[in-house]
Amino acid sequence: MRLRFFNFKSEVIPMKCFKSVICLFSFLILISMNVYASESDSDDVDANNEKANRSFNSGIDHLHKAKQILIVGDSAFAYNYRATSDAKAKKEYEKAVDAFKETLEHNPAMKEAYNNLGFCYRKLGKLDESLKSYKRALKFDPEFAQALEYLGETYLAMDDLENANINLFKLTNLKSAYADTLAHAINKYKLNQINKKLQVGKK
Repeated sequence: MRLRFFNFKSEVIPMKCFKSVICLFSFLILISMNVYASESDSDDVDANNEKANRSFNSGIDHLHKAKQILIVGDSAFAYNYRATSDAKAKKEYEKAVDAFKETLEHNPAMKEAYNNLGFCYRKLGKLDESLKSYKRALKFDPEFAQALEYLGETYLAMDDLENANINLFKLTNLKSAYADTLAHAINKYKLNQINKKLQVGKK
């Protein structure tokens, strides 16, 4: 049996078939490229999430270290919002800020990172940055109870009792346990203001 070779002179592929083959081939290439791109994008997302989680956990560690240093004599409530005086605690808060910023570079939509960033800024006395961070967290989730409570404390730190009460109203409507925390902070703030007036009166 002789081998039969394709002879372009004697056998001609119909133009319609040729175009169909080309279209099919192009379609298969396009599908392959899309699948590869999809897998590549998925890998990038997974890698970024892993990096975000790693830096977020690092920030939490530094946050806990700072709180442990200040566990005696310091308060998480806004009426005692002074910038951290303890040098060691300040360094931990600053390291936490760097970690949470790195988290947001990899995952710009992580509301928890913005929330913790706001807390660190408040403990460092950077109230404007604190305010912005909490508002960014609430932009992603307007009912983020902890951010609402922390933001309320920052308002108190800025002597903005009106907005603190607005946040308390929101938390009460959400039936969140954080409403009690903010209510306690507001009461402490009011007592602190009364004490300040009494001290001025004595002078």
